Amino acid sequence: MPGLSRRGVDIKLITGDSRRVAEHVAREVGLGTTRVLTGAQLHQLSDEALWHQAERAELFVEVDPTQKERIILALKKQGHVVGFLGDGVNDAPAMHAADASLCVQQAADVAREAADFVLLERHLDVVRRGIDEGRRTFANTLKYILTTTSANLGNMVSMAAASLFLPFLPLLAGQILLNNFLSDIPAVGLAGDSVDPELMDRPRRWNMRLIARFMVAFGLLSAVFDFLTFGALPSLPT
Repeated sequence: MPGLSRRGVDIKLITGDSRRVAEHVAREVGLGTTRVLTGAQLHQLSDEALWHQAERAELFVEVDPTQKERIILALKKQGHVVGFLGDGVNDAPAMHAADASLCVQQAADVAREAADFVLLERHLDVVRRGIDEGRRTFANTLKYILTTTSANLGNMVSMAAASLFLPFLPLLAGQILLNNFLSDIPAVGLAGDSVDPELMDRPRRWNMRLIARFMVAFGLLSAVFDFLTFGALPSLPT
C-alpha cells in the first residue's frame, strides 16, 4: 500500500460486505477507515453530490453492483483515471465502467471476461510493478516522440529552404531515406532507457503544448546547423 500511495495512487475499498467486516479488512491491509459511505447513504446522494463524496471517502460498504458502477463513474467525472480490481459477478458493471479493470486468475468467469488484465499473482505489488512499467514506457515513448518530431521538422525546413537557393540537391531521395533509417537505429535504445525518479512519482498525461514547443525550438536549431553545413559544401574540394 505505501508503495502505491507514494506513486500518487489512492486505494479505495468498495464492497457489498457489512461495514464492520470491511473496516476490519481495511485496517489489516493499512487502509484508512475514517471516511466511510454505506449503500444506504449512496442511495440518498445525487450524482453531483457523489462526485465530491467519492473523492473523500476511503471505504464504500454494503453497496450493490449498480452503486459500484456509480462510484467509478463519479471518480472519472472528477478527472481521475480509475482502475478497478474485482473477482465476482457483481463487479462486472464497475469493471466495464473503469478505465482499467483487473482480476485475479481465480476470479469468476464473468469477471475475467470483463477484465483488461488478469493477475497471475494475488498481491498488489503486481499492480505497483505494472504502474512502474507503464510510466517508464510512457516516459521513454515521449522521449522518442520529442526526438523524432524535432529532427524531422528540422530536416524538412532545411531541405525545403535549401532547395530554393542551392544550385544542387543537398540530398537525394534515397539518401534522405537512408538518413532516416540510420537515425532510428540509436532511437531503439530509448525503449530500455532509464527514467528519472520525478517522472515516476505521479501519473503523467500527454502535453501537446510541450511537444509542440520542443519540436519547434529544437527543430529550428537543427535546421540552423543544416544551413551551416550546406553553406560549407561549395567550398569543399571536389
